[in-house]
Amino acid sequence: MNMQRLSFLTVVLGAAAAGFVGCDTDSPVEPIIEDPPPVVDPEDQEVVISNVRPPAVSGGTLIVSRDGLHAIAADPDRDRVVVVDLAKQDVIAKIALQEGDEPGRVAEDSEGRVHVALRRGGALLTLDPATWSVAGRRSVCASPRGVATFKPIEGGEETVVVACASGEVVEIEAAPTGKVVSTTQLEPDLRDVVVSGDGTAAGRKLLVSSFRSAEVLTIGPTGVVQNRSKPQAYSNIFTERMFLPNVAWKMIPAPGGAAMIHQRAAMVPVVIEEEEPDGYGGQVFDCGSTITNAAVSRFDSNGNVATSERGGGIGPALLPVDVALSDEASANWGERQIAMIGAGNDQLMMTNWSTVDQFDACDDNFFQGFVAPVGPEPIALDFGPTNVETGARELVVQLREPAALVIYDGNTLNWRAEIALGGDSRADSGHTLFHRNPEQPTTIACASCHPEGGDDGHTWLFTEIGERRTQSLYGDITGTEPFHWDGDLNNLEDVMTTVFEHRMGGSPQSEARVDALHSWLATIPRIGLPEQVDSTAIARGKALFESTEVGCATCHSGAKLTNNKTMSIGKGAATQVPSLVGVRNRAPFMHDGCAKTLKDRFEPNCGGTEHGDVSGLSDAEIDDIVAYMNSL
Repeated sequence: MNMQRLSFLTVVLGAAAAGFVGCDTDSPVEPIIEDPPPVVDPEDQEVVISNVRPPAVSGGTLIVSRDGLHAIAADPDRDRVVVVDLAKQDVIAKIALQEGDEPGRVAEDSEGRVHVALRRGGALLTLDPATWSVAGRRSVCASPRGVATFKPIEGGEETVVVACASGEVVEIEAAPTGKVVSTTQLEPDLRDVVVSGDGTAAGRKLLVSSFRSAEVLTIGPTGVVQNRSKPQAYSNIFTERMFLPNVAWKMIPAPGGAAMIHQRAAMVPVVIEEEEPDGYGGQVFDCGSTITNAAVSRFDSNGNVATSERGGGIGPALLPVDVALSDEASANWGERQIAMIGAGNDQLMMTNWSTVDQFDACDDNFFQGFVAPVGPEPIALDFGPTNVETGARELVVQLREPAALVIYDGNTLNWRAEIALGGDSRADSGHTLFHRNPEQPTTIACASCHPEGGDDGHTWLFTEIGERRTQSLYGDITGTEPFHWDGDLNNLEDVMTTVFEHRMGGSPQSEARVDALHSWLATIPRIGLPEQVDSTAIARGKALFESTEVGCATCHSGAKLTNNKTMSIGKGAATQVPSLVGVRNRAPFMHDGCAKTLKDRFEPNCGGTEHGDVSGLSDAEIDDIVAYMNSL
């Protein structure tokens, strides 16, 4: 097995994969490291603004068909689906979608039909593999995310199961004109879905992941939540830093259950000193010293976490947005292989399935496997067919900009081919700045704590100011200045200087670059709302919320439902009044994350004694206000 030093500086690979050793040795080797690029004067920085602003990276938008003949790539930046003939290495279809559809997850059913979740389009798209044309488009929910197919072994209608960020799990017939079979309303922020169980309808279980919390919900055949489980916490053996799991970028089927690639966020006090920048560890290429790193966790068929006690960590991979598992054992490796990408640092990693399950690369900063540069801007990957010349499975990686597929040897990660997908450029300086440091390698980006433009659901502990929960950027933050809970950053320029440079270790940015980021942030949409609501309760809650007696609207008013002031609520230091637009998707609540639910906010020790006049509200009235807030 290869041993690759986990340095997230640029690894230089030659045609024979320089820097790697053969599979017959366990000797660790140092990679060939290039010196960091020289710092670019901000005034000389290139600034590009796309005519169509690309969405935040979500990842996981590629599958290889079961027969190994085709790669089907959803292209959220260009609102299309592209089909590639892998044998001919040629694009054979480009399916144009509606503007703003943002195609995401892709799944294939037993008939070869391909189903695509339209993240902003609120629909499930079905493609006919005979013609690669649209066979059907059906509304499923406001914000579809995960997609899986299910065909009972005893026979019966095949279905597609869709997990929605708005909280629904929708099951719909796989036939292009089929109807919705069931809709189960759960909590917001659902991400991926994996079908588990014994293959029968009665014995089926759905493993559904939650994006920010990285929790897995096990749903029985009647739609009842039977189990909840999360990846293990991690303690670094050298720094003794504790990390909690969060941000489940992707969950896929795996032997006996599922595999999830996710981030881990530090629980230690974060020291911020202007004289000693890089308080977040963005320039430290060491798992134990950063505030976030990456891991792969295994779950069994019942949804229980099953990763070994010291297993799972893959290092400080920046934005680990996708993971793929080979469907058969490799003749060279002796077992199934697992591959991962870091979208923010152009990193491709591959190792044995058992290795990532049993060893944590963050323990000694060694990754037991192959590491290679890939890109620019990888967003998805999947294992392809077996190459007839080498006998190795091919690994297909999707690139965002310019749009392309890159094929690698599945044994060595040697580059084999690149297939241009065409389409208009979506290069955008604002988008780039959000997802990486353009001038030098770092292990943290804006999107590390604000995945997909939202938030990571984590409450950080700062030595000077205490607990501060990551704030969401969904729904256009323009006009909500000053920024941060303490209201100490007057504008985005202050954020870039204080946070991006001095805390994250980023390089100085020009005014034009910051303007590009500002205008891109304004395009981030809010997550849609579920259709099944209690309109009567919402109306009662709205009346209470806006009443002078309760006083919520005194501060939470206007289009963004905030007065943008820094005010005391009876919990010590004054904090910014947050916007309540899309608040249902932002648990935990309050600046210190004390409220796991919106109802918990009404507890005085959490919500504050000067936070509206809510002490006289009954439980029923609080429930009505919560119903109204969930509709915002």
